[in-house]
Amino acid sequence: MLTELESRLADVLGAALPAPFGGRVRRRGAAGPAGAGPVVRLGVEGFVPLEPDVFSTRPEIAAGASTLRRVVRLRVTIGLDVTTDPPGDRLGELAGTDALLYALQDPAVRSASALVAPGDQGFRLDGIDLLEVGAQDDDPDVLVGAEGWFWPVGVAGQDGREITHALVREVRLPMRLTFDAPLVAGAAAVACDLTFGATGTLDVASGPGGAPTTAAPFGAVALRLLDDGGGPGAGVLDTAASPPGTTVVATVDADGAAFTYTPPATAAREHLVVLAHAGTGADVRTGMELARFDLVVTS
Repeated sequence: MLTELESRLADVLGAALPAPFGGRVRRRGAAGPAGAGPVVRLGVEGFVPLEPDVFSTRPEIAAGASTLRRVVRLRVTIGLDVTTDPPGDRLGELAGTDALLYALQDPAVRSASALVAPGDQGFRLDGIDLLEVGAQDDDPDVLVGAEGWFWPVGVAGQDGREITHALVREVRLPMRLTFDAPLVAGAAAVACDLTFGATGTLDVASGPGGAPTTAAPFGAVALRLLDDGGGPGAGVLDTAASPPGTTVVATVDADGAAFTYTPPATAAREHLVVLAHAGTGADVRTGMELARFDLVVTS
């Protein structure tokens, strides 16, 4: 992870810097280069955890493994110092800083593509940028920031069941709810029509013998009747696809679904919630809310 980043950046800069600094870049704490001459030392100064992609912590596919594995998202700061031989040569230190600034502004270094090498590197960077230095006496000569993914070298990816079949449903707004009669307390069931702006279903399959992407009937939606407190409503819903109650399933034909609503015995304000629905039996699933309507029953 951070160890591999330090080592790789030292190698890249060691090859990029001109004499007398070329080939003389080392990590802090590592043995120095042979012979007399200046040395550029680099090391991690600190790091900040990142939470990109709306706080996603999903595994990722990175170099070195063809399957998903867990990564750590970080912004890392790395300091670089120039030591002259003999020490204290201000002009020599400034020359080394000049060389570092120029090398770090190379497009391949800024994009971090220069750090990419075959195999499992333990990191993948989005880029490298120069940071401000000089606020403190002990600041490094040059400070850079690097953002990316990090993981321990050699950790295997996570194997899992391959997704070979998916059913993708789409409903477009606006949704419209109409009644064939007013909603009056104690009255008979009222026929209702739920009309969608547009609907569509794609049946996607892959693998040997898998069918291509095809259009399919939309299927069904779930209808749920709630009171103001979020509990079951007082009225009754009924459809051809399920028994009457406060939660039913309605089959979508063409651009909508039909059902009936029996108002309660007294005036009330209820809420009809339309939800995504898929599967049958043990595989039935109710998904996200698609729309919500207020039902006002008068006396």
